[in-house]
Amino acid sequence: MEVIKVLLAALLCISQVAATCPESEQIHCGSSDSCTRIRYICDGDNDCGDYSDEESGICRAWRNEYCERGSVRCRRMGDTNCVTISRYCEISDPPCEGDLDRRLCQMLREEKLRPLEEIILPSEVSVVRQSSVEEAEALGEEFLEKINATISHPDCPQFYTRVGDRCLSVFFFGKVNWGEARSFCKAIGGDLVTLHDGAEKFHELVHLLREHHITTDFWVGGNLKNETDGWRWVDGTPMEMGTPFWSIRSTRDCQPRTYTYGTNSTRVANEGTCYNYEQAPHTPAEGHCAALNYENYFFMSDEKCLELKSPLCVYPKKV
Repeated sequence: MEVIKVLLAALLCISQVAATCPESEQIHCGSSDSCTRIRYICDGDNDCGDYSDEESGICRAWRNEYCERGSVRCRRMGDTNCVTISRYCEISDPPCEGDLDRRLCQMLREEKLRPLEEIILPSEVSVVRQSSVEEAEALGEEFLEKINATISHPDCPQFYTRVGDRCLSVFFFGKVNWGEARSFCKAIGGDLVTLHDGAEKFHELVHLLREHHITTDFWVGGNLKNETDGWRWVDGTPMEMGTPFWSIRSTRDCQPRTYTYGTNSTRVANEGTCYNYEQAPHTPAEGHCAALNYENYFFMSDEKCLELKSPLCVYPKKV
């Protein structure tokens, strides 16, 4: 059984190799053998099935305020025109000048969708290769410190560390979808972590992640199966909405806020003041699984369940 657990941990780190797409102007999806057309990237539809064509980092770089989606400004030989991102990356002698993130070009050349933070440009490779043995060893020591702090403690079973009176397992080095994350937690004797014990448990968890400089996004044990039941933890208890758990997002269009007074009376807050922020989760729902994202300072947000994040597990018995 212990061997199986070790293998499960190792499997989380395995990456898939992209195959060549059968047609031009196609790109390989992030975690499957299928391909999608480049023009479908960030069009709002889950064309790949794993949301790799709608990954937030790619979409921030893919869209701009000057040209339509999938196109970008190309300044060249005294003229400025909107061209497709594929064309922008191909033009040479002279190349386009503009604000396009060159990692998109590298992604298109590799013919595989993947988060931009994982892409190293060729011009940066030489810098990476010049890194000293001492620097590599320092990074190894930092990784080992994080491992020891997140999956080892004398008070907890193997793969768990003590956080307050609970044993948690923080597999920051592997990324899977929400369902796979929960199955992994069960395979090592636990389940995805829940936060219904109050803000103190939430604070203890976030303190651990920040103290050890963990910058990974994590799945937690909350989901929305239907609007009638609302958001619930995996043990069936309702999830508490609002502060201090859920993150806020900026919005382009401001909206007034309302609150319920008594049983049936709804009132507008602050004389209808218009606010450019809304609190997760979305209404109507967009993502149906709960996560703690580094981008949101580990406040909880609603995410698409097939996105790839790390499992955050809790052992059922308190210590």
